Order: sequence, then structure tokens, then C-alpha cells
Amino acid sequence: MVRMISPIVRRGSKGKTGKGFSLAELREVGLNPGEARHLGIPVDVRRSTSYPENVESLKEWVEEARREGFRVPRPKQSSKGQRGRAHRGLTSSGKKMRALRKS
Repeated sequence: MVRMISPIVRRGSKGKTGKGFSLAELREVGLNPGEARHLGIPVDVRRSTSYPENVESLKEWVEEARREGFRVPRPKQSSKGQRGRAHRGLTSSGKKMRALRKS
């Protein structure tokens, strides 16, 4: 299984874990934001910097992920519940609909 990846962002002399890769870093690797999100790579559209360390780690990660066929599983869609009071028969029109009240 491929591990998840996060970028390193520098502020002054300190480095910290970033929220996502910038568009410039994705472009250097050859990905667009949609493909990156499909592979499970976090994207931060507000960042404009591009660090070579992030590009190298991203290239390695993408090669490994493509080799193993890594994809982020799609969330299962749940069925929608009932809406409104009329479907539960709590209003006069709902009671008519369910034949609980004579018209």
C-alpha cells in the first residue's frame, strides 16, 4: 500500500508540514489538480511556491502509486431519507395521502 504524502513548506528558516502541493509543483510532475485529487494527493491552490524537495518526493510517490495502481476509494452514496412532514402523515394532506383521513 502506498503511504499518503504531504509537502514541506518553509517559513523563514523553519519548515513545517503543508496542507497540500501547489499548482506549480503539480505542473512540474505532470499532473493537473483533478488527477492529483484522484490519486489522493492534497492540493493547495492558494500556495504559489514550488520547492524542489516537494517535486522530487511527489515524483517518487506518483511513480510508486501508479506502479501499484493506487486509487482513493469513492465514498458510498447513502439513500436519501424522507423529506418534510407530509410523507410521515403528520399533516392533513399527508393523512389524506395515506388514506388515514376521509375527505
